[in-house]
Amino acid sequence: MKRKIFKGLKVLGIGFIVLVVIGMIFGGESLDKIHIDSKHLKMDVNEEKEIALTFSPEDAHLSIDDFQLNHDGIVEIKDIKDHQLIIKSLKKSGDVTLQYKDNNIKSNAITIQVVDQKALAALEKQKEEEAKEKAEQLAKEKAEEEAKQKEAAKKAEEEAKQKEAAKKAEEEKQKKASEQKQNTTNTSSKTKSNTTTSTKTTQTHNETTSMVYIPKTGKKYHSNPNCSNMKNPRQVSITETKRRHYEPCKKCYR
Repeated sequence: MKRKIFKGLKVLGIGFIVLVVIGMIFGGESLDKIHIDSKHLKMDVNEEKEIALTFSPEDAHLSIDDFQLNHDGIVEIKDIKDHQLIIKSLKKSGDVTLQYKDNNIKSNAITIQVVDQKALAALEKQKEEEAKEKAEQLAKEKAEEEAKQKEAAKKAEEEAKQKEAAKKAEEEKQKKASEQKQNTTNTSSKTKSNTTTSTKTTQTHNETTSMVYIPKTGKKYHSNPNCSNMKNPRQVSITETKRRHYEPCKKCYR
């Protein structure tokens, strides 16, 4: 009986030792805390990166199954090696949150941004080409508008010159007409003046050379020496009679 008990205890002891050895080989101490040494990570599609991990105890066993992603199809967790979490981005662009969770142990959460750099470059190139085309179109439209404005300004200037020339021509025409009218008026006035002067000269000559008769008494001069029964009238010029304030006789002087 004692031999059976001893044999049973021996088996239990060996089993315990085996479990301890297995635990030492495949297990480790319980995880106390863990930190992902990053805040924001940016990756291209189909790119692999390593993320440093800080945890204690340092020999604690970590499982990739305890690292959680809030979206599928963007990033996958490949392995844990030498305190490095190895991840790989897939073909899909987007943002995903990574965090370690195991029972009551949680790490900080980080954001991983996956961007298709090739597609992004193509998009940027397309935007640049569109911007260039737009700028060229705007430049072309501006040049056309400036050409139109220049042509309109030139046309307006030519019209203004034509109006000014027409105005000057009309003013010159009116000036010539006025000068011609003035010349005609001056000629007419000169002719009239000459005529008047000639008439006055003739009249003065006639008055100077014409002789009339005046009586010894009275203030009338006569063309007939026998008018009004004048006796011994005296012959004088008409100029003399006017100077002496004589008046013509209404009977004989016409």
